[in-house]
Amino acid sequence: METTPSSTPNSAFDDADQLGTYLQDERAADTVQLSTVDDAVAVVETFRSSTATSPWTSLDRTQVADRLETILRTPRSITQGALNLCGPAAFFTIVASRHPVAIAQAATALFDTGAGDIGGLHLQPKSDLVSVNYADMLSKMGTNVAPQADWMLLGSLRNTTEVWWQPDWKGNPDQEVAGMTRPEELASWFRSTGFFARVDDDGRWASNPGIPDAENLQLLSGWDNAVLINANLLAAAGQTTFDNTFILSSFPNHWVVLLSEVVADYSKQALTLSVWTWGQSLLALSVPQQAFRHNYYGAVTTRLPPRGS
Repeated sequence: METTPSSTPNSAFDDADQLGTYLQDERAADTVQLSTVDDAVAVVETFRSSTATSPWTSLDRTQVADRLETILRTPRSITQGALNLCGPAAFFTIVASRHPVAIAQAATALFDTGAGDIGGLHLQPKSDLVSVNYADMLSKMGTNVAPQADWMLLGSLRNTTEVWWQPDWKGNPDQEVAGMTRPEELASWFRSTGFFARVDDDGRWASNPGIPDAENLQLLSGWDNAVLINANLLAAAGQTTFDNTFILSSFPNHWVVLLSEVVADYSKQALTLSVWTWGQSLLALSVPQQAFRHNYYGAVTTRLPPRGS
């Protein structure tokens, strides 16, 4: 396993199409990692052949192993389904892309023993989550429930780190308050891993920092941005429906991962950006300026250590 970031220099762009593709998804060109996917998959293959008895009695080892391999090879495939776990989803998408071995080790230990460590971040969900009958929940909720490995990982992070005023997360898609993630909380998860040289918490829970703040978000090598929004920002770009409920539309309710820098298009009075959310990459979204201004709430930014440090 590598202990320092590594990356492969990008080759020169041959034509305008290549450049356009890059600008729509700048994050895809950043391959800096603290470990390799091959080493992470090897951890999962060892786990797959284990005969240990898991405390997660309703989860299937083979299904979890298959899904973990998919996540490690394609971190953007992580999905929370209809679960209100967009914060944990953003966390795992970023960390899995930067340190796949750490996620493989934590996930397999979590399945086998009920606890696992992502660097210095300890996951140990309570029995009210571990004992849930996943198959029964799936039969009632259908596709609203995330795949087994995603459900276990995202739910374990949320259940382990609950604060006193939140209800216990029990894996149910109907749980809203129990699943939400505050900016300072997401930042603390990243810091606790010990993987990042710097984590900046510029998320705002009740105020809009403005368009210039978003335009200043950078995608330098080894950097990631988890952006806090109200989902009406995506609705304004035609990606979901508007929520006109006054209370729900007046506060942030969703985390996305930034894939391209936010660029103003003054001719259209709009901003263009690409984001990851709900297990998919939404490229070159055009959001009217007013809708962006009202629904953008800042970001949590992580930076890996400089190469060779």
